[in-house]
Amino acid sequence: MKTSPPEAQTAPARKCHCVINHPVTDEERAELDEAFGCARAVGDSLGLLLLVARLAGPCPARV
Repeated sequence: MKTSPPEAQTAPARKCHCVINHPVTDEERAELDEAFGCARAVGDSLGLLLLVARLAGPCPARV
């Protein structure tokens, strides 16, 4: 049985180009809030640390 590869999907362009991407829009903040909930639910302490890093620090896109 032949299967076709999934269609290529492009991610939406983000304004922040930092190594640890910072949320800039309301949609990105909502995504981050949902990710916090998931990380808390499964007890992912490393994930929580990385999510906090996304909120902290200076970002050129936030100016």
